[in-house]
Amino acid sequence: MRKSILIFLFISQLILAEELLVVANKEFLEQNLTREEISSIFLDKRRFFNKKKILVMNFEVGSLLRSCFEKSVLKKSRRSLERYWRKAYYQGKRPPKIIKSKQMLFSYLDNVAPSIGYCDLNETTEHNVTVLYSITCK
Repeated sequence: MRKSILIFLFISQLILAEELLVVANKEFLEQNLTREEISSIFLDKRRFFNKKKILVMNFEVGSLLRSCFEKSVLKKSRRSLERYWRKAYYQGKRPPKIIKSKQMLFSYLDNVAPSIGYCDLNETTEHNVTVLYSITCK
């Protein structure tokens, strides 16, 4: 019994491991950004690309992709991000635009330049995007 539980836990961990890609529209010429550079864009520390304001997109709170992104890329907990944005508000900084679906993400990526967001690996095959960063979530 104990052995079957351990096997189930191991398999479920493999299933939960998901490759997350930070993607941008095709006009976003910078490629292979570091985790720190991406973090600065998503935390509104870097706002412009080629003198144009970057549209930064984030999924809703509670999304598995968002949890993975915050933990693996931003290296922040939900609570520390809430504190960060409360303080940043008084410095004129604004959090990323909240999107509700992957379709919404790709619609913005297709129509707004420069724009940046994230999705899982399987979603990018049908879309014309620039991959900026890749990380495996567990």
